[in-house]
Amino acid sequence: MLLKPVIKHERTLKKSHPIVSLIIRTKNEERWIPSCLDAVFGQNYKSFEVIIVDNESTDKTTEKALQYPIKKIVTISNYLPGRALNLGIEESKGKYIVCLSAHCIPTGDAWLVSLVNALEEDETYAGVYGRQEPMSFSSLADKRDLLLVFGLDRVTQVRDSFFHNANSII
Repeated sequence: MLLKPVIKHERTLKKSHPIVSLIIRTKNEERWIPSCLDAVFGQNYKSFEVIIVDNESTDKTTEKALQYPIKKIVTISNYLPGRALNLGIEESKGKYIVCLSAHCIPTGDAWLVSLVNALEEDETYAGVYGRQEPMSFSSLADKRDLLLVFGLDRVTQVRDSFFHNANSII
């Protein structure tokens, strides 16, 4: 899945440069983790740390992840999404937390600065999530589902309780 920036063409941070902790959840993601981490470490925003929470992968996910300057890999069993994120957050030191799934690949080098800018610009925002787009080889069902969930337009959500924890910042 490809991730689009929240705010198009925002390439520089408008205020401070707070540390951001990226929590990346994995389970047998050896196919995706190099692309995900290449995109993360290719961001024009550099004040971040990466913590991987791995659900006992049996492939080469963690070996491939260790080829990057990540802060830590936390291994868990009995995976629950919220528990995995909480364990990653416990290891973090950032002002903001980015939740990212390893199979969700940020597009462009302004993805992270767009997320940070959204929270830095408006203190009333508790969190921001980005659109998730299908890969060219995604199934028709996945393409349909992502279009139904995210639509085509940017939306400021105020009443709905949906929050996308595969591509978000809090």
